[in-house]
Amino acid sequence: MPELPEVETMVRGLRPALSGRTVRRLELLDPTLLQGCTPGQLARRGRGATVVGVARRGKWVVMELAGNRGIIVIQPRMTGGFWLVEPARAEHVRLVFHVGNPGARVWYCDARRLGKVCWYADESAAAEAFARSHGPDALEIARDELARRLDRTSRGIKPTLMDQKVLAGIGNIYADETLHRARIHPERPASSLTAEEVERLHRSIGEVLATAIELEGSSFDAGYRTVLGLEGGFLAQNSVYGRKDQPCPTCARPILKTKIAGLVGRPTYYCPACQVRG
Repeated sequence: MPELPEVETMVRGLRPALSGRTVRRLELLDPTLLQGCTPGQLARRGRGATVVGVARRGKWVVMELAGNRGIIVIQPRMTGGFWLVEPARAEHVRLVFHVGNPGARVWYCDARRLGKVCWYADESAAAEAFARSHGPDALEIARDELARRLDRTSRGIKPTLMDQKVLAGIGNIYADETLHRARIHPERPASSLTAEEVERLHRSIGEVLATAIELEGSSFDAGYRTVLGLEGGFLAQNSVYGRKDQPCPTCARPILKTKIAGLVGRPTYYCPACQVRG
């Protein structure tokens, strides 16, 4: 957490507050999160800069500054998130954007300090950094490209989907939901999928992520909230994740919870009738 839908929700919430606005001051409260420049350089580059746009790249939040001031990339990782209302836990605030009129602020919080605040000179430098550690975006990858990437590995399909170097944006929750919708067992070797199964999987990735974005992500603990401090609604209507022993919405068989190789500490939920290993 957060995964692609949560980061997309952050970006959509941030655009009205930051896009086209002038940054009066960047207040970095935790310099240990900063990469690519010094705290002083970040402050100087941010002061008086206009935010050209706010976008998502995988699980990254990308903010472009006008006037050759560079690109600020924030990687929320496990517990990072943005707030447009004053956060309840001030001790978790790591970076504050002071924008527009005096008093207008955007807070970046990170309870466990696992995220990163990175500065890049331009879009190409940010894109190169992303390409070194990420595959194509999960919402943008073509079916044929997905098939090629799956065919390269005999790992289980679930850990393969969660490998950000294969495709960017999918984590534990949406891997389970996608595989259930595609009727594929999470331990099936990725390279064993047929063309028809890859087609179902590709379609399911888009459908599950689109639904999760529409419902503003998943909140299963206090780790994720929208920019207005609200819970995401996906886990109120999802199919398998967190639903051990509940009836499968497709066949009514009880959902199983298990652990699989390559995903230490992360549970897996699936339907043994709809997702036969074969």
